[in-house]
Order: sequence, then C-alpha cells, then structure tokens
Amino acid sequence: MEKIAIIELNTNYLKMQQVDVYPNKSFTVRESLSVPINLTKDFEKEQVIKSSVITEVNEVLSIFKEILDRNEIKDNFCYVTDIVKQAKNCNGFINELASVSTFKFDILTPEITIDNVYTAVINTMNRPKGLVIDISDYSTNLLYYNRRNILSTTVVPYGKINLEKEFENFDGSSEEKCEAMRDFFRKQIDLLETWDYNNIPEEWEVVGAGSVFRNVGSISRRAKKYPLEIEHNYPMDRADIDKVYNAIKTMDPTSNKLRGLSVTDTYYIKAGIAIIEAIFDKINKQNLYVSKYGFEYGVLFNYVLPLTIEKPIADNLGYSLQAIVEAYDNKEDTFSQIYNLSLILFKQLKVIHKLPRTYTKILRVASYLSNCGKRVNALDNVKASFHTILNSDLFGLTHSEIVMAAFVARLRDADNFNLADWVKYKDLLTEDDLVAVKKLAMIVKLAECLDITGKSAITDINCDILGDSVIIKTICAKDARLEIKYSMLFASEFKKTFSKNLEII
Repeated sequence: MEKIAIIELNTNYLKMQQVDVYPNKSFTVRESLSVPINLTKDFEKEQVIKSSVITEVNEVLSIFKEILDRNEIKDNFCYVTDIVKQAKNCNGFINELASVSTFKFDILTPEITIDNVYTAVINTMNRPKGLVIDISDYSTNLLYYNRRNILSTTVVPYGKINLEKEFENFDGSSEEKCEAMRDFFRKQIDLLETWDYNNIPEEWEVVGAGSVFRNVGSISRRAKKYPLEIEHNYPMDRADIDKVYNAIKTMDPTSNKLRGLSVTDTYYIKAGIAIIEAIFDKINKQNLYVSKYGFEYGVLFNYVLPLTIEKPIADNLGYSLQAIVEAYDNKEDTFSQIYNLSLILFKQLKVIHKLPRTYTKILRVASYLSNCGKRVNALDNVKASFHTILNSDLFGLTHSEIVMAAFVARLRDADNFNLADWVKYKDLLTEDDLVAVKKLAMIVKLAECLDITGKSAITDINCDILGDSVIIKTICAKDARLEIKYSMLFASEFKKTFSKNLEII
C-alpha cells in the first residue's frame, strides 16, 4: 500500500490530508488535519506576507512533517492559494517554505482548481451533463460539461473573501449589505462575455462544489430536519436556497457562530450565499446538487488513476466499493461472490419479485457491504451494517438509494426490525420502496447463505418456478452441502416474502 499526503495552504487555514492508495488503484483519505492560519494578516498595506506569518506557517509545517515521517509518508502534493501571487515576496515566501519544511508548494490558480473540481464531480456523481459552480476564496469558477467532456470554463474574479472585503465598510444594515453583495455579483456576471447563462438545456443539472455549498447544505439540512447527515449529492431547490439566504442575510457573523460551521466559515457565509443567489437569479434552473468532493479529490483521482486525466471512471460506484472493501476487509472475492449470487437470483426470480433493473445498484451495495458491521460489532452486525452503509463514501448514488441499501442490509434480520426506523426516512422513501427492500433483503440473505463458508463452492444457480414452488439448482465446484442445508433454514422466511415454497438442490 502506498501512502501520500495533500497539503493546502489557504487564506485562513493550513490543511493536511493523509491518503492510503491500495494496489487495486483505489484510495481512502485516512486522516484530515486543519489548522487556522491568517495568511494575509496586514497584507493590504504593503502587499507582503509578514515574517511572523511565515514563521507560523513553517512551525505548523514542521509538525506536519513529523506526522508524515512517523507514518512513513514520503510523497506529497502541496498547494498554496493564488492570492500569494499578489505578494511582493511571493517567490521568497514559497522558497523559504521549501528550504525550511522541504515542502514544495504550487500556486493553486482558478483554472487548476476548476479542472480538479470537475474531475472530482464527474467521478463521484452520475450527472453526465451540467454546470459546475465552485466558489473559492477569491474567485467563482463556472464549468460547462456534456457527455463527460468539458465544454467551457469561466472565472468570475470574486469569491467569498474578496466579495466580503469589497463591502467591509458598507454603511447599512446586515440585510442591506447582503442584498448589495448579491446585486454586485449579478453585475459581475453581466460583464462576462464568455459565459452564456440564458439557455442552459433543460436536462442539464447544476452541481455546487466547495465549502460554501457544503455549509449552505448543512444549514439547509438542519433547518428542514433532513433525516441524513450526508453532504455529497444533497439535493436543494430554489426554495431551500432562499430559505438559507433569508436566514443568513439578517445575521451578524461577527457575533453569531452558526452551528456546525467554523468561525471563519460563519464569517464568510453571507458573501457565499449572496453569490449563490446571484447566480440562480441569472440561470434558468431551480435545483442543484452539493458535491462533498473538491479539488483535492481531483488531484487524487489523476494521480492514482491517470486515465481520469483523459476520461472519467466508467463505474464510479464499483470503484468506491473497491476502496471500502480494501480498506476494511481486503476480501474482494468474498463480497463479489455474494453479489454475483445475488444478481443471479435477482435475474432468475424476476417473475416473482417484479422489480426493475434499476434496483441492481441497491442490490450491489447491500451485497458488498451487508456484513461490514462485523468490523465494529460481530454479534449485532446487522444493525452496525445499516449505520456503516449510511456513513460510507459511496459514489454515484442518490440519498434514497443509499438509505434503501442500508435497509436491505438491516432487514436481513426482519424479526427485529422496527417500522419506526423506516418512518424516520419517510420524506425519502415510499411504501413501494419498503416492499422492494424486503424482497432485496431476502435475495441478499439467500446469497449469503449460499456462500456461508466463504469458499465460493457454488459457481452458478438455475431457478425453476413451478406453481407455488421455487426450485434452486446449484452448480458446485466444491462440496456445498453445508451451504444448501444452511440456506434451507430460511425457507419459511422466503415463503413469507415471495409466497412460494423453497427447495434447494
């Protein structure tokens, strides 16, 4: 296993992420550490990064270096915000960081940022056409893509920090200031000659990336009592955005810290939400999806899988499952066997379960991760698997699909299932979904039983549906008597689910 690190020096923080890269070319961010830094302290007067700031940065970097040495991490990618280009001592600053800490920093331009954000978005979401909006500190980056190809990029020279600074001496109420920032940013959009915002095709979707969108999503979920705390792929409509905007615009960020946000993020949230409102005032769209993954993930994808420089991953869900299995169990063959048996059962029992093929995504997640709860609680792994699936980094799934996959794993122990647990997610799920989940849970449970020894004894299955009976004929490469005997223990549960008698031979 290879270990690498990504270090980002931003205006307000110094962040390090430690990453494990596995032999199957998947990766997991193992640890993230962020330290507050005021990089541009007293910067405006002389356009110089102060020596005291440089000393502070080097002190933190020296600690980062100790951590990386202790964890035997030698390779790293280091980026510094492009505001340093305005500093008279820019080159000297970067050279001093390299000489003192040995970390070599590249300047993170808006173009580099949006390219990597796009790579992160396209490889973690199933949204083939759309507009990506990334609000950074000093710019807002816009990117159109279609069929997984970049069409155009546009940079608005205002982000959350310099927009806030533009109005730091505003003479008016908090609400008036927020409205003024919104109007100002709308005018900045009107000045653009390269961005056509009037005629975005109906089927195209909007994706918001960066900390501003994550924070707005967090506020929205808390306000509407959303049942999940999942950042990635969180859907918002214009009413959700307006609700956050109306709550934020009257707030004094210097005296109120928003729950779940840092002091710095709270301070700049007003400018951030004003930018979002201004953009949605212009475009003919009412919905957006929040991306948890930003430029760091783009860097990781391009490094770990160089093919993503040219084209996205074809199967992003499978890729994320590989990373999860490799990180915790390193038993890919076992889980792929359960999925293969589940898929065969799903196909051959279609006449009795009557579920469309779209459910195979949910079946796949539940098959791979049905026993992931054993990592934390082997004796009650069904409940633990439910919560583990809900909190795993799964690419290409909607929130409803993630919840359904978790319930498929949970309902393998149907006798101890409490319907109140399902009602908690009533805004995401339907009664038809519950029927589907029960059927999928039975299929996964049967597939697990048919590989209960973990030796892949059964290589194929033929299902005959005759009247009120289902006869499963197993094709075996090894002795499978225990698998067959164990599976038959759940014949009564199978009948309760599908109204058919079960026989396995």
